[in-house]
Amino acid sequence: MLSTLMLPQILTVIPTYVLFAHIGLINTYWPWILWGLGSSPFLSFLFRQFFSSIPVELEEAAILDGCGYFRIFLQIFLPLSLPSIATAAILSFTSVWGDYITPSLFLSQNNTTLAVAMSQGYTNINGFPLNNVIAAGAVLYVIPVIILFFFAQRYFVSAIVTSGLKG
Repeated sequence: MLSTLMLPQILTVIPTYVLFAHIGLINTYWPWILWGLGSSPFLSFLFRQFFSSIPVELEEAAILDGCGYFRIFLQIFLPLSLPSIATAAILSFTSVWGDYITPSLFLSQNNTTLAVAMSQGYTNINGFPLNNVIAAGAVLYVIPVIILFFFAQRYFVSAIVTSGLKG
């Protein structure tokens, strides 16, 4: 797992493109969505480290109380992991939202993302960029990331408050 962290994600773009081309998903939003969900080994390592830090005694106490493994996950581990889920959601969303190369390969010019459209279009007749339109697009581009952070901020605060407590 650690060796996959050392490889840049750009190395997997061509094999991923070939895979999605054989499936027939090019020029749809599915490759871009699937690329964002499964392309980060850092998030797997983040969850592994988080779940390994949870004391084993919590699971043993739940088993003694008669909980099954699915119920232990849903009622104990999942609520405890909300800060790491919020972190993973923000990191994954910002990496996919700010990606330029993958949407420009997987999507056509007609259905592309805002980042690709802002960089490839919005020029006047002479070919010069329209700076006012690009600035307005940059504001619209930042708003979803800020909204996501404000919704996930309470999970960060709860993780900071409970991080020093011993069970």
